[in-house]
Formats: sequence, structure tokens, C-alpha cells
Amino acid sequence: MTEYATHRFSVGQDVTQSGKTPTCCRVIAQINSSDGPAYRIKYGSSEAVVTERELTYRTEAPSGGTNIRR
Repeated sequence: MTEYATHRFSVGQDVTQSGKTPTCCRVIAQINSSDGPAYRIKYGSSEAVVTERELTYRTEAPSGGTNIRR
């Protein structure tokens, strides 16, 4: 039987990557991994693959007071 991961975040959604210095980023792909839902994120000109537990909902607008254009 095939297992499907339930993703909490959507492609195109602005999120925050937790860590020592929280980083604002955007989800660009959802990935099903053996450890559960994972995401490819983009921040600046960099990309990374992170697990769902490393992300949180974005609660504030980026500096400048406007949302990132999609």
C-alpha cells in the first residue's frame, strides 16, 4: 500500500525556517521523504530541502511592510 504524506504548507507559501536565526523563505516544492513531509525552499538566491518540523507559519510581513509578490 502506498503511503502519502500530508503537507502542512503549500507551494508558493511564505514560511519561516526555524533555527538560531529564523529565515524567511518560500516553499517551491513539496517532497515525500521517508522521514515524512519535506519541502524545497528558496531564500534569496539559495535553495534547500528541509523537513516540515524545521518550518513555521510566517506571521509578519517582510521588512518594508509589504508581502512578497508572487
